[in-house]
Amino acid sequence: MSDKAKEFVKRILSEIQHPNGNAAIDRFGSLRDVDAKVREVKMLLGTPGFPPQLLEEMRRDNDFEANSRRVRLEALANYCRSALRFLDSGAIEQKKRILPAPDISKLTAIIPNLEDSINNRWVEAQKCQYVESYLASIILMGSILEALLLARASTSPSESYQAKCAPKDKKGKSIAIHDWNLNTLINVAVELNWLKTDRGKFSHALRESRNVVHPWVEVASKANFDEATCKTSWEVLKASVNDLLASI
Repeated sequence: MSDKAKEFVKRILSEIQHPNGNAAIDRFGSLRDVDAKVREVKMLLGTPGFPPQLLEEMRRDNDFEANSRRVRLEALANYCRSALRFLDSGAIEQKKRILPAPDISKLTAIIPNLEDSINNRWVEAQKCQYVESYLASIILMGSILEALLLARASTSPSESYQAKCAPKDKKGKSIAIHDWNLNTLINVAVELNWLKTDRGKFSHALRESRNVVHPWVEVASKANFDEATCKTSWEVLKASVNDLLASI
């Protein structure tokens, strides 16, 4: 998006001013022609990624009400240059960049087709965050963590069943790993040093947030996720995955 946006702004800039920087009033026969270019730039600044204050400032700028093609063109050129500086800063790429999942094949090999599912959810979680669907993003992150913990436990079943945190039924018989809940998976992973202790604590926080997949939990907990919640959860997930990969 950034490269195309730069090309667009540079094209507009070349149309509204001469190489020496003077307004190209000779190319615009009326104020209406100038306003058409103004609308094009406003549409660009209104797309996701640009700071909303830039468009708002442009809308309030009295120079665009002046009865002068030169004044309006000079004002528009200033906003074009501001847009270019913003694009050159890389802010849009930093916010919108979709990162692929790390190589998790060592973890997922135990469960057929799990790697593809995780890779898809890894991307979808980021997309949801970027369109401010924070609830969906958190749920996806929690599902990724649970799946990878389950895969790790399934990779070392003997060790997993011998963990003190491993659950047993009323008769003292071990419960199958695939029936373990996320709380148990985290505790076992911490006990067996697959997850660092502090990572386990943060993973439990992600688990609690993930539980809003149940509407009644969302209502009872008064969950109100935002971008900061997603960013924190994302860092917890990445660090946890690194721990799990290092444990194999």
